[in-house]
Amino acid sequence: MSSEEAAKKKRRAAFLQGVQDQLDNPKTPEVRFHYQRLRSLGHSDSNARELIATLLAFFVWHTFRGDGYTYADYVADLERLPQIDWDERDEVDA
Repeated sequence: MSSEEAAKKKRRAAFLQGVQDQLDNPKTPEVRFHYQRLRSLGHSDSNARELIATLLAFFVWHTFRGDGYTYADYVADLERLPQIDWDERDEVDA
């Protein structure tokens, strides 16, 4: 495994742990709600977690850039899962 692949695997694990932390945290009930909603729509546990982890990465990226992407924006994007038009999000953020 290359160092790039190892780093990617480590980042993926960190974001999936972040999702678990949010699912366990009473201060982020919206994440648990949308996880359960995705499961009720037929998404597997791992797929629901991957979808949320993708948005969590998006949230962290925008936070580090100082884009003003807030937790409320993150929750609004969770509401759109599994149907997010990433191209549209990029246009809004440009």
